[in-house]
Amino acid sequence: MKKLLLILAVVTLFSCNSDDDAGNVKTDEFENIKTTLPQGKWKITKMVDGTSDHTSDFQSFSFTFNEDGTVTAKNDILTEPGTWAYQSSSNSGEELVLQFSEMEPFDELNDDWDIVSVSNVKIELSDISGGDGDTELLTFTKI
Repeated sequence: MKKLLLILAVVTLFSCNSDDDAGNVKTDEFENIKTTLPQGKWKITKMVDGTSDHTSDFQSFSFTFNEDGTVTAKNDILTEPGTWAYQSSSNSGEELVLQFSEMEPFDELNDDWDIVSVSNVKIELSDISGGDGDTELLTFTKI
């Protein structure tokens, strides 16, 4: 019986090693985006795709994010519906997924954006473009 316990103890001891660290751990550091976005209206204050600045394409729009995962971009002429979702995984990190129609300029927003920072007045996002490897930057500022 003592030999069996000794063998089990040795096997257990050697089955744990320094490679069993946490690795890619989900931190959910920016999970508060789920409650921050639905509080008021937002505008895009930065939309840059590599060397192309698309910020002015959105200057007349205000964005309203709803708790049910819908978002509406609206100006005096147009209302554009879309969806949004917060996602977190150990592989891709924390992301804000935006989906609008393929109509310009909203097709530029359709992506799973990496969350850079979240505050009550500013949301900063980035993405590495799959096509050409350019860095895209998107910033929402509370109105």
